[in-house]
Amino acid sequence: MKKHTLLIAAILSMVAALWAPAVHAEATESTSSTGQSETAAQPAVTPSAEAEVTTTDEEVPTVGTISVRCLAGKPLGVPQGTVQDIYLMERYPELELQRHNFEADMMLALEKGNCDAAIMDDVICFALARKKPNILLYEDPQLPKNFMGMAFNRSEEGKTLCRQFNEFLMVLRDSGELEEICEKWILHTDTAEMPKLNIPTEGEPIIVGMEPCTEPIVFMRGEEIVGMDAELIYRFAAHIGRPVQIKNIDYYGLLTAVAAGQINIASSGFLITAERGQSVLFSDPYYVSRSIIATRNDGSVDPQTVPATEAEETATEDFPQLGTIAVQSLTGRKLGVPQGTVQDIYLMEHFPELELQRHNFEADMMLALERGICDAAIMDDVICYALARKKPNILLYVDPALPKNFMGMAFNHTERGKQLCRQFNEFLSELKESGELEAICEKWIRHTDTAEMPKLNIPTEGEPIIVGMEPCTEPIVFMRGEEIVGMDAELIYRFAAHIGRPIQIKNIDYYGLLTAVAAGQIDIASSGFLITSERAESVLFSDPYYTSSSVIAMRREGAGAPASAVTKAAEGILGSIVDSFYRNIIVEKRYMLIWDGLKATFAIAFFSTLFGTMVGAAVCYLRMSRNRFWQWVAYLYIDIMRGTPILILLMLMYYVAFAGTQVEALYVAIITFSLNFGAYVSEMFRSAITSIDRGQSEAGIAMGFTPFHSFYYIVLPQAIKRVLPVFKGEVISLIKNTSVVGYIAIADLTKMTDIIRARTFDPFFPLLMVALLYFLIAWLFTFTLDCLSRKVK
Repeated sequence: MKKHTLLIAAILSMVAALWAPAVHAEATESTSSTGQSETAAQPAVTPSAEAEVTTTDEEVPTVGTISVRCLAGKPLGVPQGTVQDIYLMERYPELELQRHNFEADMMLALEKGNCDAAIMDDVICFALARKKPNILLYEDPQLPKNFMGMAFNRSEEGKTLCRQFNEFLMVLRDSGELEEICEKWILHTDTAEMPKLNIPTEGEPIIVGMEPCTEPIVFMRGEEIVGMDAELIYRFAAHIGRPVQIKNIDYYGLLTAVAAGQINIASSGFLITAERGQSVLFSDPYYVSRSIIATRNDGSVDPQTVPATEAEETATEDFPQLGTIAVQSLTGRKLGVPQGTVQDIYLMEHFPELELQRHNFEADMMLALERGICDAAIMDDVICYALARKKPNILLYVDPALPKNFMGMAFNHTERGKQLCRQFNEFLSELKESGELEAICEKWIRHTDTAEMPKLNIPTEGEPIIVGMEPCTEPIVFMRGEEIVGMDAELIYRFAAHIGRPIQIKNIDYYGLLTAVAAGQIDIASSGFLITSERAESVLFSDPYYTSSSVIAMRREGAGAPASAVTKAAEGILGSIVDSFYRNIIVEKRYMLIWDGLKATFAIAFFSTLFGTMVGAAVCYLRMSRNRFWQWVAYLYIDIMRGTPILILLMLMYYVAFAGTQVEALYVAIITFSLNFGAYVSEMFRSAITSIDRGQSEAGIAMGFTPFHSFYYIVLPQAIKRVLPVFKGEVISLIKNTSVVGYIAIADLTKMTDIIRARTFDPFFPLLMVALLYFLIAWLFTFTLDCLSRKVK
């Protein structure tokens, strides 16, 4: 007992000494969140008459008509995860979608030529396209209308609020005020003002989650939240006579927050969908939006182009033209290969002089080739053709000396596996004789974007065939929306229909598929496996259904952006730094947003470091205890905290552990970071204390010191000197990790930067600014710890 008391005193003394010179900071409560919204904003008016749009701020921009199919083969920007993204992915798989988190970023990509068109909701598109004479707006009448609504949770309180909001909307519609509110913010965003309302300040508040990054729906004007949604919410609060409390939450966390009961209403221009309606309760729609397609006024998109289906058929009618090359000529150059494949093994055995660069996915390998990370890439022809289409800077070659490869399905060596393999070979034989096998392969290889799965009568009753696949390889097996499609997928489904058995698909990592089938966990492994004698020792292969060649892809000489473009961009940034500072910091007192974010970030960093150090001291005591149970508890705690990503831990704490409580997000963040930081600190303390030779303490006691004084004057100074360098590094990591707290409704530096970026449409200066501020916070903390280190010395 005496030794335990001594150890507690020693650790607490160490903590006190470590934090003696530390500065105190005030924790400021905040309710904002980082992240990227589904939409972003830009001040407003339309392109010139030449661009088919009116130049006045007094009316909605006029739009032409276009078929979205004419955009096949052209990069089309879509807001990631939105209704447009999902709809186009399901209905128009031939389109080349380029996903963005912010509509403002998407419009910037369109202007700079990174994409040829961009699709978004009309209310946001009109705000972004104003004052941009080089932008044309179109509408495809075939695209469905979208309905905006407020989201409520499914509790009794949520249902009551939703019913009250619907009644409030009906009153606004009958009086014509709803149309006036929408028109005011959509047509006259820059001059629209929030009304003066009598909103109570006493009573139970309505907690509303918003991400004010989307003009004109909800955005920041100075320090005030304004916009169409904001006015509706404030009017509703005044209508039912309750105060309102706004929480700034990342767009992608809003529906989770309202479903978990953290907020009463989620409001940021949500489009009503059946899938979202399963977890939240939507109000009646208050605005009906259209999907608008924006293009540059440079002829890059022709509205009269033939439909994409016809264009794609012509473009992919023939295989890419192949040159010839000797693989030995790549000696001394980096050659990308898919890791663990036939190509990898063959080249390693027969051409050891080659410098191989291994990749897990062919798509990653092609990207590495385009960016100059490797000089060439080798893969199966069927995959290479799919990746190389629409890439004019890629040339394809074949080495006739390389052997052909044979693709087959893998079965296990059990009687059940042998029977299935025999049935599959009979099925393949029938397909070959009828010519259907060649037609299936040609369809998926040559016309991947337009190929469709057949309608088959697959039984739903009976013992299923369990098939393992990794749907990541186009056109062999890949995901189209929520459906698994591709050459292998069609063969498997046709086989199931042929033998009259249901099918069950298991998504298994490619490198675990053969192990799974060999162990009997699945009946068939199917993801374009090449048949080899080594693999055949552990699994049973079917007859080959496709014979492939190894194709070598290389960049066309001179491909890539000229260095002058980079220089020019740098000169533009340096030349506009004063203007950027004014627009991002001074206008609308945006420095106050930065100040609020800085206080939140500093408070989380400071108090998490302080409390985390205390937690670490306590866990260190348990870890060094002679009681095995407490040792095990401390050891388990350290492993869990160090092994869980901080973002996952943060969201679990906020949306699960503290769900339904009144604990503010700022305090949840401090608790979470303290617990995580404490796990690392405890090991630092334990290592520092145990690294001091016990003989020094014993010598001190022999000289007349008490055990406590021996530790305090002899062991502690040495331990602090040893722990400080590592401690300083962990503090810096903690400060940088606080940039994720925006996911749980905290207005930190990163979140405030996103708000400013959404308003100013400046992609560079806000990021540079926040990087500098994080550096200054880290420097302040390390400077304080350096002062402590000098004092200890």
